[in-house]
Amino acid sequence: MVSACSTFCRALLIASLLIAGAQAQKGGGGGGAGGARPGSIPRNTPPPSSNPNLSPDTTSRPVFVSGRVVLEGGGRLPEPVAIEKICNGTTAGTTTQREGYTDFKGEFQFQEGNNFGFQDASENNPQLMPGSPTSSSSQGGLRGLSARANCEYRAVLAGFQSTVVAVRDLGEEFQIELGTIVLKRMGDVKGLTVSATTAAAPKDAHHAYEKACKALAENKSEEEQKQLEKAVRLYPAFATAWSMLGDLEQKQNHAEEAKQAYMRATSADPQYVNPLFGLTTIAVNEKNWADVAKFSAQAASLNAYAFPMVYWYNAVANFNLNQFDPAETSARKFKSMDREHRHPEVNLLLGNVLLHRQDYAGAAQLIHEYLTLVPNAPHAEELQAQAKSLEDQSVAKKQ
Repeated sequence: MVSACSTFCRALLIASLLIAGAQAQKGGGGGGAGGARPGSIPRNTPPPSSNPNLSPDTTSRPVFVSGRVVLEGGGRLPEPVAIEKICNGTTAGTTTQREGYTDFKGEFQFQEGNNFGFQDASENNPQLMPGSPTSSSSQGGLRGLSARANCEYRAVLAGFQSTVVAVRDLGEEFQIELGTIVLKRMGDVKGLTVSATTAAAPKDAHHAYEKACKALAENKSEEEQKQLEKAVRLYPAFATAWSMLGDLEQKQNHAEEAKQAYMRATSADPQYVNPLFGLTTIAVNEKNWADVAKFSAQAASLNAYAFPMVYWYNAVANFNLNQFDPAETSARKFKSMDREHRHPEVNLLLGNVLLHRQDYAGAAQLIHEYLTLVPNAPHAEELQAQAKSLEDQSVAKKQ
């Protein structure tokens, strides 16, 4: 069984390192599957002539998108919210592209396809997984009306479900007004991705926080840190600012400082899920599987919808800790939530769990499922051979 497992385990290790590496690149815990990093407000849209990728023909003229996002039942958005575009029927299949962010009032306007690096690892970017059938467009978004095919827009905030606005044939229109997108809280949960301390922050502290968000958008790390430190000095219970400071420290590879900031955030607001996700990603990067299991379990117990990636991390951690029952539970939960199959490597982890139980047929089936989703995966031929070997062992076991 050891020799038969070699390629299988190696493929799982490669997948796990890709995920951990993605989080190391992000350097923060404020995002997640379907989660926008707090304070990531949009840059000013450059004039169309400044974009060398736009073709001069009319079908590639820039399209400008505007609208607003509100919370169901009213209330002010606690932070800028991401706007994503999902298109079907393109040559790449289904594409998902983060286009921009709202401001603190929930209003947004941006040039379509001109996202300039808004995509980050917290979005579970499928480009991080080679061979994914749902990879985002590598052209920086769908540019021009000729590239659009049955697209819709949605807002993205961890723990919330968004209404969608469909955009199809626009004719000669180059200004899209989406109207109002509504965010509704998902499920009856204890934990929140919006800290109550934000609304309670004094005016001066909140003003410093908004300045930090602006500095973040402009990649001014020193100013961002200065304003965040001012915000938490003025209001030590400012959980959102502490969590954002943790993101910044982690981005700068200051793991200990990031941990301290995240812990201050959880202390200020025990129901705030975001810093728990940040603590989880630090533990992943350090391969501290005990802490990964602990923090990911805490985040999941507070809010099962906020950061689906915590289930993947929890599964990997428990697998490495030889806790196969919780590993399987978390992996199956993650698989059920990953409806777009952005992380097909979950099949390899589940297959390894079944292999430890000598369920050779089940393990082989999961390898086949993985290869169906990622036909050009590294070591695909070896994995095919492995699946055949496991099927043979299953037959021999029954005899």
